[in-house]
Amino acid sequence: MTEEAEPEQMQRIEMDGASIEALIRSAAIEELRQDSTELERKQSLSRGATALDALCGLSDRQGTGAVWDVLCELNRTQLISFATFAVSEMAEHTEYHWADRPED
Repeated sequence: MTEEAEPEQMQRIEMDGASIEALIRSAAIEELRQDSTELERKQSLSRGATALDALCGLSDRQGTGAVWDVLCELNRTQLISFATFAVSEMAEHTEYHWADRPED
């Protein structure tokens, strides 16, 4: 008798909340501008993606309360810019789409 292998779960980055917060701050997504260099943009977005993955891992391990504990330490500008980045990343890498409105 053979057992079917379970699909492998993607391994999330494991970081504590304070490290994730520091990574979000160092990403400085809120400082990106149209005239930012390609290198600045790449480094910032890469750090942001790493922080997002680590937040997902934190949520898996400790729940959404731990994620909120990290996010509440950010200032308003950092929070809004990181949240906008996160939504963009999730929309790009999932099958997210706008729902069609039913005809009235």
